[in-house]
Amino acid sequence: MSAINRRKFIQISSLTAANIAVISASGAAHLLDINNPTDSLNLLEKAFLNPPDETRAGGYWWWFNGLIDKKGITKDLEEFKDKGIGNVLLVNSAGGLGGVPYPKGEKFLSPEWKALYRHALQEADRLGIEVGVNLSSGWCMGGPWIKPENSGRWFLQSTLNVKGPQAFSQKLPLPGGRDGYKNVFNPPGFKEYIDLPLDQLDYQDTSIVAILNPNGEASKITGARQAVFSAKTNRKDASNFAKANDVMGPTLYPWENAVTDKPIAIKNVVNLTDKIQTDGSLNWDVPPGEWTIVRTGHRMTGSKLMIAQPEADGLSIDWLDHRGVEIQFENLGNVLLEETRKAQSKALKYFCDDSFEDGFPNWTPKILEKFKAFCGYNPEPYLPVLAGYIIESAEISDRFLHDYRKTVADCMANGHYKRFAELCHENGLKVQNESAGPSRSGTMCMDTLKNLGRSDNPMGEFWLGAKHDEPGGLDDDQPYGVSRLEYGQNKVTKMVASAAHIYGRATASAEAFTSFRHWKDAPEHLKQALDRAFCEGINRIVVHTTTASRPEDGLPGYEYGAGTHFNRNVTWWEKSGAFLTYVSRCQFLLRAGKFVADVLFYNGDAAPNIVLPKHIPPGLGKGYDYDVCNEEVLLTRLSVKNKFIVLPDGMRYRILVLPDDRRMPEKVLNKLEELVKAGATIIGLKPTKSPSLSNYPQCDHLVKAKANQLWGKINGKSVKLNHFGNGRVFYGETPRNVLSKDGILPDFEYDGADNFIDFIHRRTDNEDIYFITNRFDKEAVSTCTFRVNKIPQLWDPVNGEMIKSFPYKKNEIRISIDLKFAKFQSYFVIFPKVQSNQLEKKENPFPNLSVNQELKGDWEVNFDPKWAGPKKVKFDVLSDWSKSDDEGIKFYSGKATYHKTFVNDLSTEGKTIFLDLGVVKNIASVKLNGKNLGTIWTSPWRVNISQALKPGENNLEIEVINQWPNRLIGDAALPKEKRLTNTNIVFKKTDALLPSGLIGPVQILSD
Repeated sequence: MSAINRRKFIQISSLTAANIAVISASGAAHLLDINNPTDSLNLLEKAFLNPPDETRAGGYWWWFNGLIDKKGITKDLEEFKDKGIGNVLLVNSAGGLGGVPYPKGEKFLSPEWKALYRHALQEADRLGIEVGVNLSSGWCMGGPWIKPENSGRWFLQSTLNVKGPQAFSQKLPLPGGRDGYKNVFNPPGFKEYIDLPLDQLDYQDTSIVAILNPNGEASKITGARQAVFSAKTNRKDASNFAKANDVMGPTLYPWENAVTDKPIAIKNVVNLTDKIQTDGSLNWDVPPGEWTIVRTGHRMTGSKLMIAQPEADGLSIDWLDHRGVEIQFENLGNVLLEETRKAQSKALKYFCDDSFEDGFPNWTPKILEKFKAFCGYNPEPYLPVLAGYIIESAEISDRFLHDYRKTVADCMANGHYKRFAELCHENGLKVQNESAGPSRSGTMCMDTLKNLGRSDNPMGEFWLGAKHDEPGGLDDDQPYGVSRLEYGQNKVTKMVASAAHIYGRATASAEAFTSFRHWKDAPEHLKQALDRAFCEGINRIVVHTTTASRPEDGLPGYEYGAGTHFNRNVTWWEKSGAFLTYVSRCQFLLRAGKFVADVLFYNGDAAPNIVLPKHIPPGLGKGYDYDVCNEEVLLTRLSVKNKFIVLPDGMRYRILVLPDDRRMPEKVLNKLEELVKAGATIIGLKPTKSPSLSNYPQCDHLVKAKANQLWGKINGKSVKLNHFGNGRVFYGETPRNVLSKDGILPDFEYDGADNFIDFIHRRTDNEDIYFITNRFDKEAVSTCTFRVNKIPQLWDPVNGEMIKSFPYKKNEIRISIDLKFAKFQSYFVIFPKVQSNQLEKKENPFPNLSVNQELKGDWEVNFDPKWAGPKKVKFDVLSDWSKSDDEGIKFYSGKATYHKTFVNDLSTEGKTIFLDLGVVKNIASVKLNGKNLGTIWTSPWRVNISQALKPGENNLEIEVINQWPNRLIGDAALPKEKRLTNTNIVFKKTDALLPSGLIGPVQILSD
C-alpha cells in the first residue's frame, strides 16, 4: 500500500517492537531501537489505518494438474494484490481430493510448466507479492527420486527359540511384514502397501541378539503395562482426531516392577549381529541353556505422497535421517531455484513442508548410531524390549523405551526439519513447516515444539466445522469431526504460537479456514474462527484455499475438494478487500511487541510431546495467559532477569510450572537449580529419579540430591515453599495463589455470566495492546478489566475507527471499561504511554440507538440477466431470494442492486445516524446520495450515514452479493448445455438453498 512504504513500516515495527522488521537466516528477529513514545503511537495509528503489505493475509495457491496458463496466473496475482493478499504458497498437486475430478494441464516440471512457473515469479515480483513453494507435488515430501532405502521405515522383529549347547547354522526366520502392526488403520493410502510381501518392502537387518530365556513368553511385559505397549514402542496408530493427552498419556504410564516378572539380565544378552550372513544365515555356537534369538530389522512403510501428479509421485522420504530431505532438495529444490534464477525474480522467499501426514515412521537405517550419539549408550542389548521382553526389569525397560522415543523425536526434528532449514538458508530462502499436526501428530513420536522451532515460519492449521454457522454446531458435545474444535479451541494453534514465542520467531502462522463446505462461507462466517485463532496467538494466516484458475474454465471454475474457496471466482470477491483489510489490521497489531504471559508451563522431556489446545489451566484459572516450552528451550534459552524467567528474544514469564511427574532428567534439574538460584519462581512436584538410562544409576542419585536441595522440607501440606538462592520453589500451591500473593492480578477479566469475551495481550516499549472478541453469536454487555494503569483507546479493526478518549474507571493498578459487543464483534484496546494530540472525548462510545425510520415499501432491484436474474424487478417487501417463486431469483447467485428513494425529516445536527441493514446474505455495500459508504460484511450490519444523509429526499443504493450454491443447485436440474456454471464440485438439485439477499429490516437509527 502506498500510504506506508517498506522503510516506514520497518520504523513502525521497530517502534512497536513488532518482530517483523528484520529476520535473519536463523529466524531470529532483529529490532531497531526507536523509543520516542509519541512517534511510536503516531506510526502505529497510521499503520492501523493503512496496514503495510507485510501484514497482508496469504493464500494457498493450488496449481491442480497443471491446469494453468499465463493469463490466469496474471489475473490471479493482480486480483490478490488489489484485494489484499500479500503472499502465496504455491502447491502443485493432482486431482481435487476425495474423488473430485480435475482436468489435466501441463505436466509438473515439464518445459511448459517451468515457463509458467517463471512467469508466475516475474508477475509476483512486478506486483510485490511474496511466493513460497511446497517442496513436493501433493504432500508430504517425496517423489520418484526417493528410493526404498531413503523412504520412511518401520521396525520389524522375529524370534527363534534354540537350545544349547549346539552348533547352530541356519537361516533365521524373517519377520512378517505386519508383525507389531496388526491394528494399523490410519496411515495415508495404507491399503496399497501395508500387506505387500516382505521382498517388495526393502527389508534390511539392524541387529541380531540372543537372550538367555528359560521362561519363554513369561519373560514378557504383562497386565496393564502391556496395554500401553504399542504406544511405548511407537506403533500406536491413531487418527488425527486423537487428543494430545490420549497420545501422550499411554507413553507416560510408568512400568513398575511386579513380583511375578521374570526379566532377562543384561549380562545374558549376546550380540550376534556380526555373525549374520547376507542371506540371513546365522552361524553360532550356542551356549548351554534356552535362548531366544531376536532379529530386529526394518521395512519401508511403502507410504507414498498424497494426490501428487503422476510424474512426481513416489515414496515419502525417511523423516528420521537428513539424506531424505537432501535428495528432495537435489531433485526438486535445485530445479526450482534454477528456474527462479532464469526468471530473474526476487519473489521466491521460502520453501515449505506441508502438514506431516505420513503415518508413523519409527525407524531409520542409522538409528543405532543416532541413539548412541543422543543417549550415550548402546541400545542393542535392549532391542528385545521392542518385542515385549523385560530386560533387567520393567522399569529399566521403560527407561530404554523413553530413550528410544526421544531418539526418534530428535531424529525428526534435526534429521529432517533442521536439515531442511539449513538447505533453505544456504540458498537465501526461509523455511516454513506445518510440522506438528493435527494431521498425524497422533501417530508419530514427535517433539512438536522442537519441530516447529526449526522453522522460520512455524505453522499450524485451523478448520471450519461442518456446522459452524448453525446453532450448537460448535458445542463441546459435538465430535471433533463436526466442530473441528476441542472444547471450543483449535487443536494446534496454541502450540504453534508457543513455539513462535519460545524460539523467537516473528510470526505464528496457520493454514486458515480448511473445510468441506463448498461455497457456503462468506467473510461473515470466517470472522469468528479467525478471531479465535488470533486469541490463541496466531498472527499470520494463509487462507486455504486460493486455487489458481483459467478464465476459460468458467465460473465458479475448478476447485479443491477441501478448503474455503477464496479466489477471484467467488461471487463476493469484488468486496473481499474489506475483510482482508480487517485481517491485515489485526495481524499488524498482533505482531507488535511481545506476547504477554505470566506463566510458562514446562511440558516435560518425554516423547511424544504435544501441546494441548488453549485452555484454562487448573490452578491458574481465568484471566491469565501462558506459553508452553519443551526441554530444549528450558535447557538452552531460559535465563532469569529481575525475578522474571526470560528468553533472549524478549519474552518473559513470572512463574515456571513443572509437569506432574516425579521423573526428571538430571540436566533439567541442574538447569532448574541455576534458574532458581538466579531468582526464578517454580511450582511443581519434587522429582525422585530420571526417566532415562543415560548415566544410570548415577543419574538417579544426582536427581535425588539436587531435588532435596531445591525442594528442602516442602511436603505440599504444612510446608509449601522453599527459598533457594534468590528464588523460590513451591509445591502444593497453585500458580494463581502465588501470583495473587505477589500482587499480580489477572491480566484481563470480564463480567456477565452468559458472556465469553476472549483476549490476547501484547506489549511494546510504549503501548499495551489487547485484542478482545465476543465469542458468542449474540450481543454482549460487559465491564472489562485490564491490568494496565494507562488511559485507554478503543480501535475498531473492521472500520478503522479509533476512539481516543472515553469514560473508564481506575481500580488499583487496573482499568475497567464498560463495553458493548455485537455478535462476534472484536476490538483492540490500546493503552499508549502518551496520548494522541486529538483528545475529543466521546462521552458514550456505545450510545443507545433508537429506530427513527424503517424503510418500508417498494424496492427496485436489478439482477444480472447473464446469470438468469431479472434485469429489473420490484420487491414489495424485502425477502429471501431463495423463497421466491421466480426461478431466476430463487436460484440466483451473484450481485443484485437495491434502489430506494426515501424522505428524511430527522435533524442530523449533533447526532450520529446509522443505516442498519438487518439481515444480509452475504455481503453488501452502501451508497447514499452518490457517496460510497463502504462494504458491510459482519455484525453489526450498519454504516454511519451522518455525513451523507440530507434533509428531504435521499437516494439509497445497496449492492448485495450471495454465494454460489443456489445457482449450482439450480443448474443441477438443467441439461449440461443449459447450465450457466462450470465446476468439478457436484451439487444435487435437491440440496437445500441458502438464504440470500437483503432480508432486512432496513432502518435508520440515531442516538
